[in-house]
Amino acid sequence: MTDNAVSILNALGHGTWTESYSGGMISNPDPVFGGIVDSAIATAEWFVIFNAPSLKALEGFPTRERAAEAFVIGVRVCDV
Repeated sequence: MTDNAVSILNALGHGTWTESYSGGMISNPDPVFGGIVDSAIATAEWFVIFNAPSLKALEGFPTRERAAEAFVIGVRVCDV
């Protein structure tokens, strides 16, 4: 099942988000607006790791798309 998580993240306009494989981990090396969206093997829940040191990791998302949305909200709310 394909979601639009990559499109959501690329809409931030800071570098390009790429998938490790279709439906898998998404990453962007931008030092401020990049990070990782991936899923935990044990729980299958999605999590977010920000590259910006001022932002804390988020976890517990049921889908990759929800995790991508949380990433965007985190970056915008914290105004990194």
